[in-house]
Amino acid sequence: MTERDKKILVVDDDDDIRAFLSDLLTTEGYENLSASSGTEGVELALLSKPDLMLLDIMMPEMDGYEVCERLRADASTRDVPIIMVTVKNDIADISRSMVAGATGFIVKPFDPDSLLRLIEMVLTGRPFDYYGETKPVVAGEIPSGGFGPCDRIVFLDILEPGGRKSIFLAAAQTPGNRLLNLWQELRDEGIVQSTAAVATGSSRQFDDLLDVIAERPTIKILDCHVYDSSSVRR
Repeated sequence: MTERDKKILVVDDDDDIRAFLSDLLTTEGYENLSASSGTEGVELALLSKPDLMLLDIMMPEMDGYEVCERLRADASTRDVPIIMVTVKNDIADISRSMVAGATGFIVKPFDPDSLLRLIEMVLTGRPFDYYGETKPVVAGEIPSGGFGPCDRIVFLDILEPGGRKSIFLAAAQTPGNRLLNLWQELRDEGIVQSTAAVATGSSRQFDDLLDVIAERPTIKILDCHVYDSSSVRR
């Protein structure tokens, strides 16, 4: 089974968003299912065992956090990757999503190509492949003995003002976090899109990384995804 043959479950109470995502995934060759509520999403996930879920946070009755927690509590869905697709882009929302068990986070409105890239990175477990043709502006040293058993590799995409020291250079100095690679691309009006891979050893260290970003009101988070070091291939 190739990545494009895999099954993706979309859970969102917005009819237009569900229809858009269904059309996008179908066009790209993914099998997809949809649910209009958190309760329906949990039931369908347990029944269909999707390869990945796209999950809204703000839904009536059962929000995305509770959906995530329920699926992580069931052995049959514990390892299903879950990407939060939501308008909620506060630092606290990202942290809470990861604590609930989400694999990734992307903010609406999103660029369809960015979402598809994120889906493929999560499904393949090879995030570094998607930056292979781009030389990083900062290349950190990868430990020769690999990462520790508790290490996680966090990928973050942000928009930040150009001509300043990158926020990720400051984040790399946060105790316990290690900047592995930093890619940057100049966007319109002097804005830079920065993508960083950071090795972080704990949820607390990940939160410290987010806190550094939260201190900069000019920063806009686009997406975030987290890998257990044992699953990441270069």
